Amino acid sequence: MYYARETVKKLKESRQIVIFGAGLVAREVAFCLMGEPYGLELECFLVSDREGNPAYISDLPVLDLKEGKARIGKDALIVVSVLEKYLDEVCEKLREYGFEHILPMTFESDRWSLIRGNAYRHFCLSRGKSYRTLEEELRSVCVPGEAEQEEGSPRSTPGLRACRAAAGEGDAEPAVRVYRAVCHVDRPLQEDLSRYRWEIPIQVGAALTKERICELRDNQGDNISHKNRQYCELTALYWIWKHDTSAYAGLCHYRRHFELDEGMLRQLAYSDIDVVLTIPILNVPSVEAVYRHDHVERDWEVMMEAVHILAPDYIASAQELQNGNFYYAYNMVIARKKILDDYCAWLFPILQYCEERCGEREGIYQERYLGFLAERLMGIYFLKHEDTYKIVHARKHFVKG
Repeated sequence: MYYARETVKKLKESRQIVIFGAGLVAREVAFCLMGEPYGLELECFLVSDREGNPAYISDLPVLDLKEGKARIGKDALIVVSVLEKYLDEVCEKLREYGFEHILPMTFESDRWSLIRGNAYRHFCLSRGKSYRTLEEELRSVCVPGEAEQEEGSPRSTPGLRACRAAAGEGDAEPAVRVYRAVCHVDRPLQEDLSRYRWEIPIQVGAALTKERICELRDNQGDNISHKNRQYCELTALYWIWKHDTSAYAGLCHYRRHFELDEGMLRQLAYSDIDVVLTIPILNVPSVEAVYRHDHVERDWEVMMEAVHILAPDYIASAQELQNGNFYYAYNMVIARKKILDDYCAWLFPILQYCEERCGEREGIYQERYLGFLAERLMGIYFLKHEDTYKIVHARKHFVKG
């Protein structure tokens, strides 16, 4: 296993594995653990209350806590697969019923991201596709001006001149800028984010408020800041497209960060890497089915219509994504600026097509539909170019609020 070796070891050594939850998160975790490369046997699903839940999921019984206490051994490993907001309550209740071996694997958790990372890596390699990680690719990259390593060390290099030639650069160090989307309504966070000091904060939705929380704002110059309620962090992406001039540019969030450091960014600038993405989200039974379950169904239909009309060369990739189980989430990307520009020039007309035909949505969550559609469109775009660009995967860290 490449990711989360200790967690995988704990799972494989457990005599009984129980999934707490019966929603989409629990089903997807179970699907992943029972599939390749894990092949684990699960005992059952566990819920607080059977009412409103099915009797079986994937031929496994769904038990309430009282039934579970009678059937499940004390040494069973309870994998808690729910949304973050329910985690503390669930863990407290499990302990009340005598369950002590608890393994949180919530939707946003780093652990769940890494567990499905192994599954996606296996999925790619078993189909003859490449799967590259950022850490592995940077091992052979040197940075001009930094001392070269001994041959055979993790960062041994072919020499300064070769590095510069591979990077297509002269003596000047190319820049990598990663922007962090922040908003005046963001929740207070539980962590010190100083290790991400290389990120550049950009206030999104600045046109919709008089509050100013950082120097850079998405309403400066050519912008769509006033559309932030629908476009979410994409108003920052639009600003980056129109204004950034660095060699590489990227976007993350106030709660979701690429697990990088400044040294890795310097290496990236001199690498042959084209695009950095996060580990994909797993959807069961399919990307399309989960979108239709969670959002307004017509939005998906309009998005596919837009691809057929505005980007017909991407139809095969769109169909592959909608019928598949994986997509890149969060609109998080770091890419060579030319590639990012090409992506934005492709993306925003499709979103505008959807906006003109779908209009506004009621409710704070569904109002963000253009941001949700863009996550799936990102997968379509990079599926189309998976053999054109050198794409690598970086770990993502989710910060608790």
